[in-house]
Amino acid sequence: MIYKFLKFLFLSCLTLIWGGCDAKDDPVAGYGCIGAIQCYNDTMITKSGKTFDIIDCNNDIKYLRHPSLYYTDPEIKKEIPRKNLNIEAPLLDEPCGGITNCKYSGPDICYEQTVFNLTTKVEEQVQECLPVIECPEKR
Repeated sequence: MIYKFLKFLFLSCLTLIWGGCDAKDDPVAGYGCIGAIQCYNDTMITKSGKTFDIIDCNNDIKYLRHPSLYYTDPEIKKEIPRKNLNIEAPLLDEPCGGITNCKYSGPDICYEQTVFNLTTKVEEQVQECLPVIECPEKR
């Protein structure tokens, strides 16, 4: 009896999620997917009055437009608010929805970062590269 109920519950949830992904081109796609996201180039001002470039999306998420600033300038790193602002650029080729009005402009921005390796218990310098995207200006 409980097996039938759990099977029914699982299949019902799976159907809801799957059904939402069929409508990925709609602005409001449904259950499991988000609709197409539109992003625009914009600026943000810190508390001390410094201006820096961001990518502002219609899903209320912001991205730092030039992430190398965050990793190379310690003063900017202190001032950039991390609440609702992602350092890395968004991915354009998401399987379910995704950003539709931006494109990769390259070349990638590469920087070195110190990370702590948990296996060897030693700090290491690691080079990481992030894609650069170009979006239309916000009107």
